[in-house]
Amino acid sequence: MINLWYEDFHLPQGMNGPRKLLINLKESLLDSDIPFSVNSEQYKINFLIHYDQYAYPKHEKLEHNNCFIGPQLWPFDNYGKFLIENPSYCNKIIVPSEWVKNLLLLKFGVNESKVSVWPVGIKESNLNINVKYDCLLYSKRRNVEEISKAIDFLESKNLSYNVISYGAYSESDFELMTCQSRFCFLVNGSESQGIAVQEMMSSNVPLFVWDVSEWNDQGEEYKVPCSSVPYWDETCGEKFYHENEMEETFSKFCDKISSYRPREFVEKNLSYKRSIEILMEILNVN
Repeated sequence: MINLWYEDFHLPQGMNGPRKLLINLKESLLDSDIPFSVNSEQYKINFLIHYDQYAYPKHEKLEHNNCFIGPQLWPFDNYGKFLIENPSYCNKIIVPSEWVKNLLLLKFGVNESKVSVWPVGIKESNLNINVKYDCLLYSKRRNVEEISKAIDFLESKNLSYNVISYGAYSESDFELMTCQSRFCFLVNGSESQGIAVQEMMSSNVPLFVWDVSEWNDQGEEYKVPCSSVPYWDETCGEKFYHENEMEETFSKFCDKISSYRPREFVEKNLSYKRSIEILMEILNVN
């Protein structure tokens, strides 16, 4: 039913978001009995998972009227710019969250009808939770001072903790530390989707989040509102934005920690089944 197109040989080594997306998408299609091919045109619909210099030579030959591109798309390189400037080249541009959609709409003038939001599915966790530590401090793209302040805060509370940074751990390390932690202190930059974070949520680990409010990686001209946790509600934990809010927010978090149900949020909004339902709606497959 769907032709998946991607080249993964140039992706960073180890487990990361782009690789996890490919794994989870294929597993979720198999779980839903959706036929698919990989880098061969067997079906009517072409789903170009990423679009760059490696993909362009193949993708330019495909039928554009049944072509969907994303979510691995960088609008600032020549290929992303070409796609944005030639809206008829594909049926839809697929992005991983609402704030990324807003970037395309507000800063690149893409018509809203051309952009759809789709999160890849998060596998149901089967980790055996065996709490040995109070906290897992998870960091990604935040400055050293903020991470140090988070550590100082945990130590001021006499809490036991492990520290893990994006790109510097194995999947087995991540799973072990997740299942041994009572909660996660998330000190992240913006997340397009946040697959690793959502895997923690699937294990029912509550999140204490030092959130960000703006994406400005490409300067003031392209600044848009964003989040460290673009998929979220009050059942997942607590968020704050400024250091002076940390103490009060943590007190509230501790009072409610037994009532958070992040796993239920994932099951409802990000499960393999729900992800495929959203994708089929976008692709207009009955």
